[in-house]
Amino acid sequence: MAVPADQKDAFARSAYNRFYYSVFLQSREMMKQLDSKWSTLPHADYPNVLNGKITKTFKTERRRAEKNGDGDLIKSINQAIFSIERLRDIILAANVTRVVADYEPEEAIVFTAADRYSLSNIDVTEARGWTSQTAAHCRTILRAWNQFNA
Repeated sequence: MAVPADQKDAFARSAYNRFYYSVFLQSREMMKQLDSKWSTLPHADYPNVLNGKITKTFKTERRRAEKNGDGDLIKSINQAIFSIERLRDIILAANVTRVVADYEPEEAIVFTAADRYSLSNIDVTEARGWTSQTAAHCRTILRAWNQFNA
């Protein structure tokens, strides 16, 4: 028995929503570990705080590590800054896609196979990958942060 098109559409849209919330919840947990007051930030503020205060802190600590000749910390901080940029990009893409999924039903889900589909040119496989990528980036950021906040 074939699944009605409206049910397939609803399922696909909810998948993008779940992937976004996975990204958000992991990011929120990391932000809380960096500074407990960041655990209550609105979703939309995460990219700005990552780009702003957090990146600034890492760059300040990198200058300090350079003065101290701490090559391991410099490497860790550089990796964290790279992860901040990638995490920010994931959060932005996931949120834009979630908004389309939730509020723009006229934007069609494109089904390419029984278990493959895309929304706004974001393939479900890419969206599924956001969860593991977010986890890896959060670990990298926390590892560096804990090195200079020990």
